[in-house]
Amino acid sequence: MVGCRSILTVLVTLAAVVKSQQCYGVDGSLLDKSYTPCNPSAKVSGCCASGDICLSNGLCMGTQGASIGVIFSRGCTDSTGKDVACPQQCSGGSSNSNSASTVTAWQLQTCDSGEYCCRAANSTKSCCNNPTAPRVTSPLSATLQMPEAPASTPATNSPDQEPASSSPMPTLPTISNCQHEKTHTAIVGAILGGLLGGIILCLVIAVRWMYKRERRQRRLKEHYETQMSKTNAYRKALEETVSSARPSLSLEQVASKS
Repeated sequence: MVGCRSILTVLVTLAAVVKSQQCYGVDGSLLDKSYTPCNPSAKVSGCCASGDICLSNGLCMGTQGASIGVIFSRGCTDSTGKDVACPQQCSGGSSNSNSASTVTAWQLQTCDSGEYCCRAANSTKSCCNNPTAPRVTSPLSATLQMPEAPASTPATNSPDQEPASSSPMPTLPTISNCQHEKTHTAIVGAILGGLLGGIILCLVIAVRWMYKRERRQRRLKEHYETQMSKTNAYRKALEETVSSARPSLSLEQVASKS
């Protein structure tokens, strides 16, 4: 009887653990198994999609395809999303600002004003100029949240082994810093593009000038050769005319004069 009670207690505990690890979207809908909690051992944890990088503030960073480097708010193990462990950056919005459809996940977009707005994760329309879109005004500084390793029996370090050092994960750059770097990169790219365009323009002008000069010289040469040909033909015709105009003396005329 005691054994049955122990087994029943274990099963109830496992059921509670499994239930607490279920992920819900920002609208409270139950997500599929491709979404997992970032901190499974915690009572409440933010959730991310398979392949995402979990951030300490409950948000997720995409790592695949067009989502590389994009920040998302996928959901939480708390179906209400009101727990402090859940991502709160896009709280206050439950529907897509560009339509009436319900949003299950948010995507954070950086605006030129330095603020961040939230749009549906699958949306491609900008939310910066939409007054109904949720806004984020606080910096989004966060650190990587790596999954916990399974518990194991601690092993005794041998004299030749050094104790493992625990160092904090590097802090991710804030989105505002990324925006500054993007602006700086754009300025450098514009300068390099201007220089390259100027060089190409100079080359085009030089090639065009050389082509015009070569064509002008070719025309002058053809004109000179044409004039010389006409002059030679005129001279030859003149010589033939003079030769034909001279009187020819017969042998009798020459003998009589002598």
